[in-house]
Amino acid sequence: MPRHPRALRPPVTTGAGRAWLGALALGALLLGGPDIASTQDAAPTRIAYVDMKRLIDDSPQVREARARLQREFDASVALLREDERRLAGLDQRLQAANGDEATRLRAEADPLRRSVERTRERLRNELETRSEQEVQRAWPVLNEAIANYARDNGLDLVISSGALYVSGRVDITDRVLDLLERERAVDERP
Repeated sequence: MPRHPRALRPPVTTGAGRAWLGALALGALLLGGPDIASTQDAAPTRIAYVDMKRLIDDSPQVREARARLQREFDASVALLREDERRLAGLDQRLQAANGDEATRLRAEADPLRRSVERTRERLRNELETRSEQEVQRAWPVLNEAIANYARDNGLDLVISSGALYVSGRVDITDRVLDLLERERAVDERP
């Protein structure tokens, strides 16, 4: 597909980055505003807003990716839960044990506890990394859907962050989600 006007980039996660993007968008509006307003024949500038967090969370592409990740991690999570249950049983027996039995149970429980903690942390990190990869993979699709919607509806500017107030009239998030759903349905046809 041909490249179109300035594409959105993945969301900036730092507060300073978001503030900078908002200031940049506002500056562009203010700098372009007087020139646009002074031209009598110019059409009014059409601006819209899209809630990228909601778009990412609710898009069919990201929902499907999350379901895939869930299936991918199910076996590992089940093994972790089994180890957690075993550890809970050891801890319960340890509370009632004395002397050599307590020492033996502690020697069995301590390494298992460390293993459970390491596994939990590893799975959390892997899931976080894979989730981020899936969002990055879906980003061009989401960006293209926003751009297509904007072009098809004669929008001049779509803001995704840095807005202090957004009227329902300019929030196009639901309409872009509908577009993504329709595109997904077309892609799934045999």
